[in-house]
Amino acid sequence: MSPPPAIARLIGPPEADGEYIALRIGGSDEEIVHLHDYERIYRVPRLYEYIVQDLLGCRSPQVAVDGLARALTRLRIEPSELVLLDVGAGTGIVGELATELGVRTLIGLDSLGAARAACLRDRARVYDDYLVGDLAAPSPGLLVQLRRHLPTALVSAGALGGTHAPPAALLTALALLPAGAPAVFTIDERWMQTDGPGGFRTPVIELVTSRKLQLLERSRFQHRLSTAGHPIHYELIVAAKGSEEPAPPFSGGG
Repeated sequence: MSPPPAIARLIGPPEADGEYIALRIGGSDEEIVHLHDYERIYRVPRLYEYIVQDLLGCRSPQVAVDGLARALTRLRIEPSELVLLDVGAGTGIVGELATELGVRTLIGLDSLGAARAACLRDRARVYDDYLVGDLAAPSPGLLVQLRRHLPTALVSAGALGGTHAPPAALLTALALLPAGAPAVFTIDERWMQTDGPGGFRTPVIELVTSRKLQLLERSRFQHRLSTAGHPIHYELIVAAKGSEEPAPPFSGGG
């Protein structure tokens, strides 16, 4: 991908509040921007992709879509049959990859209007609809719009956990799907190992043990590099929505 009309310099993360980028856009003075200041970064076409995909080597979108492809093969579902809900759609990277897989109907969802604006600017034809809202505390109107689309699969690349979306957002998304629907997501391994704020350890365990999710695959991979050049690892969860019947009690025995 060609660099946008900006120069981005990576700045190693202070322990207190994360990673930063030094930006020089056109002839302007250099400004220091937090890596997750999406509102600012999304204003420049393709700047987010240049920083996160090119400079930091982010792999989550491709890993998630590859996981979806394996799930479809295992579940014997054709990509063209899906209505795929992309949670945390951002600028549409995952959606674009999903169309290359053969998915024809995609619904994007993000909590930021700036993400929708950037996607419609840079990838206007990827999504059939792109909604803005918070799945952790969804408005009735958002739920009506989502249900109207009748999603049959879920993908989310790096949008869950920590300062992003909490477990409640995942539960809301799963509730929109029919039984047997593929659900694929990537989450920072730190959030998969904790029950603290933003943690997913117990929620994922409970989804699997309650049979609300049938786990097909769980693996660890390098999500990207930090701005200081250190690897950041995520987990990939590939699953299918199951029944909501509780698992039978363990009776022991030999």
